[in-house]
Amino acid sequence: MGDEREIKDAFDAAVALVKQCSEIIVDGYRTASMRVEVKGKHWDLVTEYDQRVEDVLITGLRKRFPHHRFCAEESSFASGEQVKLSSDPTWIIDPIDGTVNFVRGIPFTCISVALAVNGELQIGIISNPSNNELYTAIKGQGSFLNGRRIKTRATEQLKDALVGHEFSIGSYLPIRAALFERGQRFIAECLGLRAFGSAALSLAYIASGQIDAYSIQYLKPWDIAAGALLIQEAGGTVTNITGGKYDIMKPDIVAASSKSLAMQILQIVREVDNDLKQLEQM
Repeated sequence: MGDEREIKDAFDAAVALVKQCSEIIVDGYRTASMRVEVKGKHWDLVTEYDQRVEDVLITGLRKRFPHHRFCAEESSFASGEQVKLSSDPTWIIDPIDGTVNFVRGIPFTCISVALAVNGELQIGIISNPSNNELYTAIKGQGSFLNGRRIKTRATEQLKDALVGHEFSIGSYLPIRAALFERGQRFIAECLGLRAFGSAALSLAYIASGQIDAYSIQYLKPWDIAAGALLIQEAGGTVTNITGGKYDIMKPDIVAASSKSLAMQILQIVREVDNDLKQLEQM
């Protein structure tokens, strides 16, 4: 798989399924109560809607593309499977990113679907059903919101940047000190900080120019795959947390509207990490 017609067929099939699943999520927002379970830590929730959406997506895509592989949040968690990208077309799926928001009725929740071929992202789709937002991208063809072309904001300096910074990931102890120190240094220099409770949606907001930068660690491939392609196709920059080429399967990233802004974010990340290392050695 890899020619334009095959990619377009896969894109059309995925968009149709995402739209179908968006209705499931809207229905969930209207439900007075839902079954909620804890997957591991107290903050890592899963609902019956996560499972329903993932089932619809995988069943529909597998029926259309039986030779494709899947890297999806709920099935990967249940099986304990460690998926590695190969030359095979692989769908990377988060049925609901922002499950805590979803459970509480907060309208910052999305479906994230990406397709990688030969280890390279070819398709990115993010849907926020409660706000009727459908972000889409095909590699080399630009990024779109509800069919309208979008671009990252031309923000070059941190002082002009609205920065996404997800403090809740600090529930995970290894990142806590660095996360809060980075937040202090960002807010001292940037226009403001925003935490939406969804990594995928934060990346989509960079692509559409609503925010300007975002750095994140200790997530999973399905949290960043679709959003990374959206940003790159919208003219932005995505690197790994040390400034090199990012790895879809190890999603420690810095994403920004411009390379210049990404370098400023990276500089703060490096300074904080170095300072914390020195404190540990004292």
